[in-house]
Amino acid sequence: MKVAVVQTRWADDPADGLKNAHRAIEEATGSGDPDVICFPEFFLGPPWYMPGQSHLRGLTDTRIPGPVVDTFRELARDTRTNIVLGSIVEELDDGKYSNTSLFLDRNGEITGRAAKAHVFGNEMVVCRPADSLGVIETDFGRVGLAVCSDFWVPEAIRVMALAGVHTVFVPGGTLRQNQALMVNALRTTAYLNGVNVVYASSVGLVEGHRDGRVVQIHFAGTSLVVSPEGVTAQAGSARPQILHADVEPPEPRGDGEHWIAMRRPDAYAPLLGTYVGMHRDLAAELRTNLAASEADGRPAGPSTTTAPAGA
Repeated sequence: MKVAVVQTRWADDPADGLKNAHRAIEEATGSGDPDVICFPEFFLGPPWYMPGQSHLRGLTDTRIPGPVVDTFRELARDTRTNIVLGSIVEELDDGKYSNTSLFLDRNGEITGRAAKAHVFGNEMVVCRPADSLGVIETDFGRVGLAVCSDFWVPEAIRVMALAGVHTVFVPGGTLRQNQALMVNALRTTAYLNGVNVVYASSVGLVEGHRDGRVVQIHFAGTSLVVSPEGVTAQAGSARPQILHADVEPPEPRGDGEHWIAMRRPDAYAPLLGTYVGMHRDLAAELRTNLAASEADGRPAGPSTTTAPAGA
C-alpha cells in the first residue's frame, strides 16, 4: 500500500486552504501512484472555537455530505485514489458540532467515517464526542481511523488492532513543544499494538486574545509513518510537504501466532467498571472556569492541569 501524507499550512482565507488541498491531491497523484492520500486534522483551517478564530465560524466548518466534501469525492473518482479527508468540523442538525474524519474510496464513495471520541479543550463544550471507533474495509485490507487525541487513549488503537486493522490513519496536529514526545508516542503505539500508524499534521500558528492575554498555539508538522519496527518516513516541522511511503501489513510476531493470542480478556473486567474520573463532567467544569475567569480576570482553562500533546 502506497500512502501520501499531506502536511498542510493553514491559509488566511479558507477558500485558499481548500484550493491548496485540491492541489495537494493533484501533486500527490502526479508524483506517484498512491493508494491513499491522508490529510491532517482541520486541514481546511483552524476551527472557530480556537483562540482568535471566531471569524471562521461557518467557513472552516461544514455539513457532511455537502459541497465541500463533494469536491473531494470528485477528485477521488478522477484520480482513482482513496482519500482520508483529515478532519472537518461537521455541523450537526441540533446546533452541535463533531470533529469528523472521512474515508473516500476510489469511486468517491464515503465508505468510512470517525468522529473524535476523546474531545479536548473547547471541543468539550462545542463538539459531540463519538461513542464508536472507525474501522473500515478497503481494497487493501482493514484499516482504522483515529482523530488526533483519540490515539492517546490506549484502548482506542487496541480495539482497532483486535478487529484486525493493519494500519491506523491518524489526522492530527503536533504542538511545537511536544514534537519529540509525539514521535515516541506514535512509535510506542505502533509497537504495542502490532499496527502501522500513518500520522498527518499541519504547520501553522493560531493566535488570539483570551482573558486579556495573547494565546499562541504553534503546530509543527512532523507528519510520519510508523511500523511496529520504528519510523519509516518523517516530514520536517516547518513547511508544507507531501510525504510518500510504502506501508505493508506487519508480520505476525513470535512463532507465527499474533500477539493477541496471549491476551487474557477475563482479567480486564475493571475496564468496564468504575474508574477514576468516571463521574466528572469536564465540559461543565470548563464552562464554570470560563465564567469565573471572565468575572475576576483569571486565565481560563479546564480544571485538569495536563493535556494530550497533539490535541
